[in-house]
Amino acid sequence: MATFDTEGMGLTGTTWQANGYAGAGSVEQFLNCLAGRPAAVCGNARGVFDEIRAVTHRFPTLAVFGVNDVGMYLPKLDHWVSLHSEKMATWKACRWLQPRGPLEDVTTHSITPNKDVAVVWEGLRPVFALSGYFAMQLAWIMGASPIILCGCPGSFAPRFWETEPRTEFGYGSGAHDEGVQDQLTKEMARVPELKAAVRSMSGWTKEYFGGI
Repeated sequence: MATFDTEGMGLTGTTWQANGYAGAGSVEQFLNCLAGRPAAVCGNARGVFDEIRAVTHRFPTLAVFGVNDVGMYLPKLDHWVSLHSEKMATWKACRWLQPRGPLEDVTTHSITPNKDVAVVWEGLRPVFALSGYFAMQLAWIMGASPIILCGCPGSFAPRFWETEPRTEFGYGSGAHDEGVQDQLTKEMARVPELKAAVRSMSGWTKEYFGGI
């Protein structure tokens, strides 16, 4: 099991510890709340809808985590996660207009307070550089296993609304963002149980974590 020094992490006011992580937010009700359940983390890469459909058929008790924009369109959504809390109001309004199911059944998460975010993970260290990896981290803290990445290839790929990949960012495989993969691999070495619980449907993350 991973160990950590909360004082070294700057968490002198720690209020919770779970599965190799600690923080200062009021999140106790979510710690290990998904124990015994599989979870899917849905990112924004092209193919995410086919991938989540395949995972849903295989795991009927699946808890679904939507990341950023894709949460507007997922038919089933339990947890909506983003590092960009300022955008949540727009995304929620779009989902409400679709409609894709009652927002009351969806729990929103971020690391910064916002009136449109229900759960704030204050003081969580480290926080991953990508919202998709942050959602994976939350699923693990909540006790889910396995955790299957859908639309989170960790490599150059168009987002589901794009015709071409982004030129300025490669999700860890680009010339300017190698630190994204480096952070991930170092954290998986620190918390090997998390790496063992994760699988992916495509891309570099499938090579790294393995598929289902």
